Amino acid sequence: MAKTYKSFILLFTVFIMTLLFFLKKYNDILNQNRLDMLVSKRVEFINSELSYQKKHALSLAILFAKNQHIIDYFKSDQRQKLKQELNSLIQLISNNTKEQKIQIQVHTKDLKVFVRTWEDKDTGLSLQDFRHGLVKVKTTKQPHVSNELGKRFNIKAIAPIYDKGNYIGSLEVITDYTPLRRRLHIAGIEVLPLLDSKFLKIAKYHQNNQRLYDFVVIDKNYNKKLFDLLKHNKTILEKKKLYHEIGDRIITLIPIGTRKGMSVGYLAAGFEKVYEDFNYLPKYEYSGDMVNSHRYFRAPVEKREVVIK
Repeated sequence: MAKTYKSFILLFTVFIMTLLFFLKKYNDILNQNRLDMLVSKRVEFINSELSYQKKHALSLAILFAKNQHIIDYFKSDQRQKLKQELNSLIQLISNNTKEQKIQIQVHTKDLKVFVRTWEDKDTGLSLQDFRHGLVKVKTTKQPHVSNELGKRFNIKAIAPIYDKGNYIGSLEVITDYTPLRRRLHIAGIEVLPLLDSKFLKIAKYHQNNQRLYDFVVIDKNYNKKLFDLLKHNKTILEKKKLYHEIGDRIITLIPIGTRKGMSVGYLAAGFEKVYEDFNYLPKYEYSGDMVNSHRYFRAPVEKREVVIK
């Protein structure tokens, strides 16, 4: 009887241990799936916000390329008046939307710099050899936007300029990742735009920026905590895993921009491992008629609402 009882206890113990083992395995799988879903949603959200910023820049480029004042100053070779017109539009946008990082460049049809709103020294410089977006717009005669590598690595939205149906050049709206960083910060996500240092021969503007192993930090007002976290966890930058868990935070690298099939840079993103339902509901409203004269132009008014359940 005692022997039978001991056998029963042993079998029962083995059963319980086996059950606990499989329960743990099942729970680990559920937790991993839950974490994978969290990262997937955050990456999707970041890409959505990046897409919005690119579309916003492209909308401005298309609008400005149809501005009759801009067309008239351009075709009549009045550089200073064109520059004044462009800067007036930038100031108008800044006053109404607090968007201060927009720059505009106008190119001739043979892809030479005609006017830049931020400097005059490169007037007449040919951009054909290293600005693939400009070449694409000249070839297709269609607007184009991308995270493009040039003297800087940023968002470039380009629209063709027509005069009476004839292609005469292109207009480019340039913006960095500051608006994206600010928008994502509201959602509890910190980002750090990184450029692969092997492209610094092209991106000369960033040669003196902060280095991070094989990368250079694009944003000069970068997040120091995220930078230090990456600095002390070099394996994250080796891109061997989709994401890394560092304490209660998740770090992932999102590719942004390619050149000849190679990744140019990454957006390092960090966020807390929080599983509550999260909804970010952007509301984009435009007021006023979009007409050629800047006297009647009203910049887009952006309203945002964060709902956390």
